[in-house]
Parts: sequence; structure tokens; C-alpha cells
Amino acid sequence: MGWISTLLACLALFAVALWLVLRHLARRRNAAGISTSIVSRTTQVGSLLTRSFVRRFILRLRSFRASLETKKRLEGQYHLQTAAEATQMLGNMKGVMMKIGQIMSFAADSMPEDAQKLLTGLQTSAPPMDFHLVRQVLEEDLGGDIGRFFGDIDEEPIAAASIGQVHRARLHDGSQVVAKVQYPGVDEAIENDLKFSQGIAFMINAVQKNADAEAVVAELKERIVDELDYRKELRNQQLFYDLWGGHPYIRIPRVFPEVSAKRVLVQSYQRGLGFYDFVAQANEREKQLAVFVLNDFVFDSMHRFHVFNGDPHPGNYIFHEDGGITFLDFGCIKYFAEPFMADLMRLNRALVEGDRATFDQQVLKLQLILPGRPYDSDWMWEFFCYHAGPFRLDRVFTFTPQWIEEAKTVMNPKNLTQLNLPPDLIFFNRITFGLNAIFLKLGASANFHRLYRRYLYPQEGVPPSLAVHGVTLEPRFLAADKQLVFAPSGAGREGAVVLGDVGME
Repeated sequence: MGWISTLLACLALFAVALWLVLRHLARRRNAAGISTSIVSRTTQVGSLLTRSFVRRFILRLRSFRASLETKKRLEGQYHLQTAAEATQMLGNMKGVMMKIGQIMSFAADSMPEDAQKLLTGLQTSAPPMDFHLVRQVLEEDLGGDIGRFFGDIDEEPIAAASIGQVHRARLHDGSQVVAKVQYPGVDEAIENDLKFSQGIAFMINAVQKNADAEAVVAELKERIVDELDYRKELRNQQLFYDLWGGHPYIRIPRVFPEVSAKRVLVQSYQRGLGFYDFVAQANEREKQLAVFVLNDFVFDSMHRFHVFNGDPHPGNYIFHEDGGITFLDFGCIKYFAEPFMADLMRLNRALVEGDRATFDQQVLKLQLILPGRPYDSDWMWEFFCYHAGPFRLDRVFTFTPQWIEEAKTVMNPKNLTQLNLPPDLIFFNRITFGLNAIFLKLGASANFHRLYRRYLYPQEGVPPSLAVHGVTLEPRFLAADKQLVFAPSGAGREGAVVLGDVGME
């Protein structure tokens, strides 16, 4: 039997050696502190998943005969430790991994408060890179010493996010600006993350079991690569600046193309409160005003212009003393085609009018069910009635924790297997769930049915919610007619086309 002992000893030594090698690879970083190789990144994710699995197994053992109170305490400890490890890892990895943490953080209401706070930090901050690397990127992309382009620039970042970090600066003409500078190597890290999509989905479910991991990953794969080219983001932001310029409460920072490049985006500096500081300090009237500002920006952009900023998390909003909100981060926007939006409105009107026949037709037309697939028509109706809850009935609707919690029952995985989600609806759901989570934290309460008739029945001429509640707006913001924005297409076309009185490029 000596050969068996020798074999086991060799296997043990091999396992230890492999673990040491993987541990070494997992710790490898580039100059910006980012691990970029697929081996390093998958090793880190695998290590997190393994620790989470072992911790969950121990939790079940300890909870087997424990009291209900003890089970809750142990569950809270599990979530807190897992969230702490995930926050540290995701923040250091940047790219796709940190973006996942941001998405999960504002939809993590089922987690303990302390765990939520840890993940919330990913919305606005991450471990920053040293300024000498910032200088290197600026000078490489702008083509010269930074003194040629900036009067001064702060070395300490005011924010560090998933793809780049932000520094305050002053241009030579005196303009107060911020420069968003991309992390070196983050493009390689993102490319390698997207090769590991199944592992990413497992990691999401390990930290937040109620997340629709596959939908999140699918959306990330389709959108995040666009965010690597800040020239695209500059054009996107200029578009929204043109659409909303002059609005008293909806604000988009001005961009400066002459000092921007593929990895550098310079825009006007905006002073204000972050989302969580605003929620903590604002009174009910101020919160309700914020609800109407968000409502008009989201739904007018979507239904009038058929375009929307696809990253609706709280880290992308700045709140001002006069009630205005500045919207940030236009690296990922979605253009909705007119036929899709028309079909979606037919489905929503059917929900409002109780028209089951038209609803069933639209379910098939929108390919919510793949051709020839059986489905439960009653369940489908109830499913969409839940999601249309805020606007379906003519009454005051309040976003409550109970209504958000009900989504767990509605989104039962066994029933969701009936659904096919076309790409447009995956994006639409991301917007909806993000906005719902924000409205919950703002305590939103209004007759959203009457407000949403602006889009369901544009012939009625319902004004935007701010105007309904007494805010004076220019005629172009009061109008309910569509001014469609089309996605760029074809070789050499770099801008968006805007119809109507907004402008044309």
C-alpha cells in the first residue's frame, strides 16, 4: 500500500503547488493596480465563490437546530462577510466586475443594511490609481504636456469608478471642469472578463441570490465595450446636452471635445450632493420634486426621443439646492426603434384598458414568447400587471418595500422560464428596476397613471410631471410629440441624428 501513500502525497504536493501558483497569479497587477490576465481574474472570482460556498455550507450546519433569531443573525453575518470580500475584490478588479457590484448594490434591499452599505460604496468610489499614471494617460492621449491643456489639475481624484477616475481641473480660459481618465489596461481586463460570463453569473448569485444573473451578464456583454471609448461617450453626452439644455431642473454637463480623447473625457464641474446624502438631508417636498425630475428625464427621453442613458444608478446623479439634478455618465446609452416602442405602448395600453386580446397579441408580436412555445396566459397577464403597477390604475401609487419585495414572488424562476426577453426588453427592465429602487428610497408617491398618459395617449397633450405640479417650462419641454433620435449607422457616421427643433448633425 506504500505506493498509494506516495501517490496521495504527490497529489497533495501538486495541489499545494497549484494553489501557490494560482495565488501568485491572482495577486499580479499592472501599474494601475488592476489584474488584467484571464487567469488572474478567474482565480480571484473562483476564490471568492469557493469561500462563499464553504461559508454558506457552514451557515446551514450552524442553523440546523438554531432558533429563528439565531438563524437571522447568522444569515446577516454571512451576507456581511461576503459583501465585504466582494466589495474589496470588485473595487480592485475594476471593469466588468465593479460594474456588476454597482448594479447589484442599488437592487440589494433583501440584504442586511450593513452589507448594503458596503456594496453602495462601489457606486461612487474605488481604490484609485496614482497620479503619475493619470498624467501618463492624459499626455499620451492629448499629445503633449498636461500644462498645455489645463491651467491646473488636482492630483487627488474626487471619484474612482469601474473604468476610470475623475479629477477636478481648470482650463486656461478659467472653466472649472472635471477630467475622467481611463485606467490603463482596463480594456484588456474587460475583454478577459467577458470570456468568463458563466463564472460572472455564478458570482452574482453567490452575493445576491435574487438577482437575474444571466440577464445582467447579457446586458453587460452588449454594452460595456462601448464605454471604453470616451469619444463615443462625449458624443452621447453632447446629444443629451442638446436635448435638455435650458431645462430648469434637468441638467447635463457641457463637454469639451478639444481636451478630450479616447481615454479622456473633460466636462464642466458640477457641485452638489450625492444620492445618499440627499436622501438623508432632504425633506419630503424636496424628495418628491426629485421624483418628478427623474420621472420626466427618464420617460421623456425614452418615449419622446427614444433614447436613454443606460446606467441608472445613484452614483450618476448630483442633487442641487434648487431642486435640480445633474445626470452623469453617458458611456452606455440605448436607442429604441420606433416599431418596438409603438408595440410596447400597445401592450401597456392593453394593460391599462384591461384588453386581454390585444395584450396576448402583443406578447407574441414582441416575442415575449418564442414562436410555438406554450405559456400560461393568466400568469403572463398577472406578471405584466405587477410591473405596470405604478401606472396601470387611476389612483395614487406609493413605492413601498412591500411592493418591491413582491417582485421575488412575481419573478419566480420556474415561471420565468416561459419568458423570452428580446435585447430591447432586457435593457428596458434594467432601467425599470433601477428606477424602482431609486423611487423606493425617495418615498415616491403620486398618481403615476395620470402622468404616464402623456406617453400612453400623446393626443391628450398631458404635460410632464413637473408642469403638472406647478413648474413653469418652455414650450419645447411641454410638448408631447415625438422628436426621434436615431442610432448612428454606416461607415463614417459618428453622430446621432435628431429630428425636430433640437438640431441635426
